Amino acid sequence: MGRIKDKAAGIFAKIKSIKHIEVIIAVLAVVIMLFIYFGTSCSSDKKTGISQTGGEYDYYTETVRQLETKLSRIEGVGDVYVLVNWSTDGAEEGEFPKPEGVIIICDGGNDIAVKLKLISSVASYFGIDENKINVLAKGR
Repeated sequence: MGRIKDKAAGIFAKIKSIKHIEVIIAVLAVVIMLFIYFGTSCSSDKKTGISQTGGEYDYYTETVRQLETKLSRIEGVGDVYVLVNWSTDGAEEGEFPKPEGVIIICDGGNDIAVKLKLISSVASYFGIDENKINVLAKGR
């Protein structure tokens, strides 16, 4: 038991003799905290970033899905696919980005009356200018 005490005392004496040990310990503590912080935030981004289980991804996909469902019910439209260009400019924290442009591909895309209905509907839905919406006929 005495040998262990002597060894511990020797180690403590060596540590005590190091100049600026407080600074070294403080730097090590900061480095450890940074590793913990960045390690945690990186791993949480992988788990909670844009994924199929929540957040912005759900907002985008659900908005497009609802729009496709509603537009397909308009007479003459048929099958419809919507592509939205989301703008991040000017989005405040906690708000989702606004649509900047929309492309609609549908069966009735060659019919001018269908095009006008779709453009008007999407412009009203998103609150964007009609010239930022393009309607195309679906290919076979």
